[in-house]
Amino acid sequence: MEPNRIIFLYDKIKQKTASEDEQKEFDLLLQDEWAEQALKMHWDQQWDEVLAEDKSVLQIRNEQEILTNILSHSLPRPKKSLTYKYIFAAACSLIILAAGLFFFNQEFSLPQHQVTVSHRIVPGKNSATLTLANGKKIVLSDAANGELAKEAGVKISKSADGQIIYEIIGSASNSDQVNVLSTANGETYRIRLPDQSEVWLNAASTIKYPVSFQKYATRKVELLGEAYFEIAKDKKHPFVVESKGQRVEVLGTHFNVSAYPNENNVKTTLIEGRVNVQSVSLTGALEMEQAILKPGEQSVLSNQGLDVRKADLEEAIAWKMGFFKFQDENIESIMRKVARWYDVEVIYKGDIPQSGLEGTLSRYKDITQLLDMLQSTGLVKFSISKNKIIVSK
Repeated sequence: MEPNRIIFLYDKIKQKTASEDEQKEFDLLLQDEWAEQALKMHWDQQWDEVLAEDKSVLQIRNEQEILTNILSHSLPRPKKSLTYKYIFAAACSLIILAAGLFFFNQEFSLPQHQVTVSHRIVPGKNSATLTLANGKKIVLSDAANGELAKEAGVKISKSADGQIIYEIIGSASNSDQVNVLSTANGETYRIRLPDQSEVWLNAASTIKYPVSFQKYATRKVELLGEAYFEIAKDKKHPFVVESKGQRVEVLGTHFNVSAYPNENNVKTTLIEGRVNVQSVSLTGALEMEQAILKPGEQSVLSNQGLDVRKADLEEAIAWKMGFFKFQDENIESIMRKVARWYDVEVIYKGDIPQSGLEGTLSRYKDITQLLDMLQSTGLVKFSISKNKIIVSK
């Protein structure tokens, strides 16, 4: 299908000139990933034009309402669940705000460039390092597409769209072998595990997993950092994610785990299905605290224990969709995310206010646009020197 078709149909629905057949076609096309990518590119271009023309925030919010209304009437076919469609609609709302808006004390603005810059800092890219069982390291941005290695009856290859794929090709004679996929600051990557589960790694993250799950009753992986999981259903072999102080057990579901070492909390957000989150002591023994999450819920593990709350699904998966979304976050929390994605060092001078901020911006914009938004609140000032961002009052 020609990518322009989904954009053509979207514009007709927005203008209320689409026929019933065109509405049904739009609903059907939304089930495919290429349609999502085509719309993302279309909206990103639209909001570049919005900024250039200096349109008002009110116009942007009206556009968001139009799109939300369109998607609320676009129900998917059985191929995808209603929950997954909701996430797509949420992602579209993020895209509509991609021009970048920050809110503080009920005020917002679209600021002009004002950050002091002496060095250009570029956004992250699609790359990672794969460490094989024999210790060999492969930098995936440098590797050619096609077969990378064969281990334990499994072929490991890199697809044309930059994904690592594991494929069983024989008997797993040595299934104790383990691989590690790691992203540095400024990197993100996607992998299809041997059981066909898919994982998206955020920046500065690592996942450790068996080359083959064949000999194991439980499909277990270890995570450091943040990842989004879409788990292949297998009732006989539960899938377990072990991360900073917790254990998440699933049968088949979509969820996000954020477990960075430099964050106070570990957050598990359930998009679809069901998961059991258990806190784990330093010795590895399970403590009494556990929670079974329903779609739309988030567990937060901290020094105070394990709590469950209603999730902000847009915020949880914004990074996977290519956006920052900050929800009542202070400057230091925001800058930790910025440092991981843009691979920069952040230096603070003086006392930094702890006021909560909200905002949305594409992760692929120039970093000065994000810093301009933050500086426009009047809370802090920024300057860039080489690969360092200096934050001052």
